[in-house]
Amino acid sequence: MASALSDPSRSCAVLIGTHAYTELDDLPPVARNVSRLRELCCDPAVWGLADERCRVLRQASREVILKAVEDATVEATDTVVVYYAGHGLVDPRSGELHLALPCSQAGPSYTALRYEELRSVLLHPSGGRPTAPRTVVILDCCWSGLALDGLMQAPDVAPAVAVEGACVLTATAGTRQALAPPGETYTAFTGELIRIVEDGVPGRPALLSMAALFAELTAALTAKSRPLPQLSTRQTAGEICLFRNRAGATDARPVVEAAPSRVLVGPTAGGTVPSDGGMASPARVRVPFGEPEPGLPQLVPVAVTETRTVGLGRYPVTHAQFGAFLRDPANARWHPAAARAAGTDVDDNYLAGWSGADFPAGRAEHPVVAVSFPAARAYLAWAGRRLGVPLRLPTAAEWELAARAGRSGEWWRAEIAAGRVNFLGSHAALTPVGEFPPNPYNIGDLLGNVWDICVDDRGAPVLRGGAYDTPAARLREELSPRSPVECRGNVGFRCAGDL
Repeated sequence: MASALSDPSRSCAVLIGTHAYTELDDLPPVARNVSRLRELCCDPAVWGLADERCRVLRQASREVILKAVEDATVEATDTVVVYYAGHGLVDPRSGELHLALPCSQAGPSYTALRYEELRSVLLHPSGGRPTAPRTVVILDCCWSGLALDGLMQAPDVAPAVAVEGACVLTATAGTRQALAPPGETYTAFTGELIRIVEDGVPGRPALLSMAALFAELTAALTAKSRPLPQLSTRQTAGEICLFRNRAGATDARPVVEAAPSRVLVGPTAGGTVPSDGGMASPARVRVPFGEPEPGLPQLVPVAVTETRTVGLGRYPVTHAQFGAFLRDPANARWHPAAARAAGTDVDDNYLAGWSGADFPAGRAEHPVVAVSFPAARAYLAWAGRRLGVPLRLPTAAEWELAARAGRSGEWWRAEIAAGRVNFLGSHAALTPVGEFPPNPYNIGDLLGNVWDICVDDRGAPVLRGGAYDTPAARLREELSPRSPVECRGNVGFRCAGDL
């Protein structure tokens, strides 16, 4: 659920745009990006920042940018917003993201601003702690997804004390170029962001959270076959609200405008889902992004190809969510005693510690464990009917794509180093979902905490990701259950759905 609007009297924004270059191609839409975003940020009907709290930097130097960001970080006591649009460059040696400056060159990285320098200023202004508890970074440049790896946590800071409420929204994955389509007023990503803020979103709450903006951006850019944005958050940063919803909707269920031409339909207000599970044309369709019905999984969009997007559960299904499934009288056969007595779909360890639909005390937000392949599929069929989008288990390939999050090489080592993995070498006990930070795609517990039940290319169950009791060296393994009905105390599952 979205939180309150970031207080404009205690927040600051720095909008950075580099549109003209001596050695690189000019990007005229960038100048219009920052001008319009400033107007929206200062509009009382949208956010309401005072002029002096919304600084625009055009064609700025490295020193001017870092000083402005540091000043904003020191002054703000609610939320700091930093936006950059321009060319993104990648250091050929380190692979780090650099933000191009007016005199930057494609080769030498020292001519540009290291994103790491910007992040360091946000984390440690003047060597101290930031006064604002929440930070939003928005990057509209090529390869901007590279900024997600570090998020907003210093390498020497434990996850529990890293910057609370840090959110990074990028125009592309770390392997993709951004677009400035010829003849359009704004760049592709910022143009959609401006449209959403200008027009509002029917069916959304009165405030647009960062998670809601991300969902709407993903749907709009998917519909135009353009590079998809990425979002990474810490703590509750997905609930940060910078803008009022001009559509003034009061319905809390998400609505996506201009959705892709073939998107699975969800229930509309007063409407029904096609009984044949068919597809709908793109007028207005509901998808379970951002703020799902209470007690149901939340999906995160993951681009599989240029034209295909799947939704993957932000976290594994929890005890509380599975308990809701069991409390439905139609699912009485999946109560522990009944399912064990039948002996066809589970083994004797099924839901160990449960009593009927009641799970062990204190486990509501922990991933449900000791469930079988058939039990997981039964839950997903039930939850999919509630959401209006057919749900299934992810394929092993989809799991791998989401876990890699656009990275190559030994990406799992980066996950461990960033403190995102609950495994034998860290906490070594089952923890609630969200206890460890999500990966750069904003999906949590893909590595560690519980093994995820997936399916291989034959539809047979396989286990991916390791668990709280898995050594680091085995987190990348793919295991096969001894049988489809096996129920292990360190195995859970998450949902997937074709969008």
